[in-house]
Amino acid sequence: MRMKELMIRNFKESQYSVLFDKNSGRLVRVGQTEHEPFCNIKTPELLDIAITNYCERGCDFCYRLSNKNGRHMELSEYTRLVKEASQLGVMQIALGGGNPNQHPDFVSILEVTKKHLIIPSYTTNGQGMTDEIYSATKEYCGAVAVSWYSPYKDAMSVINECNNRSIRVNIHFMINKGTINDAIALLRDNALLKKVNAVIFLAYKPIHSTFELCLEDDVYLEEFLNEVKDSKPCKIGFDSCMISYLTKLEESVKSETVDYCEAARFSAFISEESVMYPCSFMCDTSIQGIDLKRTSIQEAWKNGEIFSRIRLFLSNPSMQLHPIIKCKRCNKYDFCHGGCQVFNINMCRST
Repeated sequence: MRMKELMIRNFKESQYSVLFDKNSGRLVRVGQTEHEPFCNIKTPELLDIAITNYCERGCDFCYRLSNKNGRHMELSEYTRLVKEASQLGVMQIALGGGNPNQHPDFVSILEVTKKHLIIPSYTTNGQGMTDEIYSATKEYCGAVAVSWYSPYKDAMSVINECNNRSIRVNIHFMINKGTINDAIALLRDNALLKKVNAVIFLAYKPIHSTFELCLEDDVYLEEFLNEVKDSKPCKIGFDSCMISYLTKLEESVKSETVDYCEAARFSAFISEESVMYPCSFMCDTSIQGIDLKRTSIQEAWKNGEIFSRIRLFLSNPSMQLHPIIKCKRCNKYDFCHGGCQVFNINMCRST
């Protein structure tokens, strides 16, 4: 590895250091004590920023209800946030929406992010990609991801174009009861998987849609996880919201590649309205975020009530938002820490 591809941060207050490979996206935390780092008390390492809530598709499962009426974050406001994030030591920004590449200043957003020594990445639905955006993606981004759902022609177009341009491309797949069979089929499509760097499975988020679609511990889950174990052509990953289901793979994965919910520990979400939450689940709910037009990212992170609460939930099973009695005596607790602390969507549901 060349040193210029390695980003190093020493967070003395939190007693750990980070080594981040800008080329591969691999991140390693090295604790300065015998304990694994629990959280960064100064700053998030990663920010998930919704630069727009505009999307052409208006899918009924969208947890942000993104549609053609969605508004864009002003470039000047994004630049202000990125400057502060850079000063704090933020290393990555995941640009989301909506469909982020449809932001009228999208190329400038990628450029200003990289200018401030932060690596941007983004997820597209496949529409609105242009030659200028592909060129900027190759120059500024760590990776691009494309959402995988029917119709697949837009996603395939992005994958093929990225392959032609030597751009690292991932598939993001939202998994629930209605899509799990499609997920199994995807994992069996070796020809397609050889074209991508990774497939990342994202937990279904029932904010504006039914809880009945949440995954359950059943034969379909077993079949899916067996395919995950057997898959070879590309890397397979999961968002941290899937952590409770991954307890079933504990014996098959390296512990250092798995972490439980990072919300308020190492990552945070900022909406297109510049409101900051521990995670994007909380946006569009009754949970109160923190207005970054009135306070700083660091103040929200260090002293915001919702951030302190989530850290408390994740550090103590008796304080969980959705308490499950068996978490207190479960031998999987160190692996999942009770799963999602926002919604009752975990494999072990509270009743």
